[in-house]
Amino acid sequence: MNSQDLNSNAIIHVLCDFSVESPDYTVTQARIARFFPSHRAVISPQPFKKGHILGQSVFLQLVVPEFPVGSIHICRVGTMSRMAPRFVLAQWNGSYFLAPDNGLLPLFFNDDSVVYYNINPTGIQVTDAMSQVYVPALQRLIDAKMQLDGVFEIKEMLVRSSPPTPTLSNNVMNLTVLYNDYYGNAYLNINRQTFEEIGQGRAFRLRISHSMEIKQLSNGYNDVMEGMELCLFGYGDILQVAVNAGSAVQYLSLTEGRNILLEFAP
Repeated sequence: MNSQDLNSNAIIHVLCDFSVESPDYTVTQARIARFFPSHRAVISPQPFKKGHILGQSVFLQLVVPEFPVGSIHICRVGTMSRMAPRFVLAQWNGSYFLAPDNGLLPLFFNDDSVVYYNINPTGIQVTDAMSQVYVPALQRLIDAKMQLDGVFEIKEMLVRSSPPTPTLSNNVMNLTVLYNDYYGNAYLNINRQTFEEIGQGRAFRLRISHSMEIKQLSNGYNDVMEGMELCLFGYGDILQVAVNAGSAVQYLSLTEGRNILLEFAP
């Protein structure tokens, strides 16, 4: 295997649901460095609940655009399925993604034209996805000069999921908190493009509660005083609600699954 066949600017990114303190974190670093010594690696340890594909898909939306084209994203996350684990590989927007077949990638891509490939090992029970599935699949991909067709078997049947869709009625959108990050920021199911297409530059108010609303977009957290709420489009151009030097989860009760209203002027 010649790791030089990877794009020289590509980064191997591992999204995982174990902590920095876990031995898994160090072992994953060691394996990536050992098998792919010529390429940079980034590991993202996140405290995801097992099987929380909605939060994982939002996290990918936040970070993937910052990686160079040709990067490889490995989703080393646990699943809730009682069935034997299954794994897939896909190419999207010029980069490569390896993940469990649990609906995560279709949720993140939101693109029915993506072709998925089976990377399940044959004849063995998977107990360590990193060493038994992802490293061998990436080695095989590199040996094939990053070509998928004719190298991997196309996977016809796939687990699919859809995110909560915002609804619009009489200039009011019903939004849902999809993900809370480490700092307690709340990410909603609307991006900048949709916000601008529907809003058309009109005034708006984001109704957090009966007594609290946000009426303007901020460019950064320090646009308001410490302890004050704000909303902005940050990484991934996803609308988020935050509290400067505080937590939207703690101070505003904006936990995952919570619904809030976005109202545009007539």
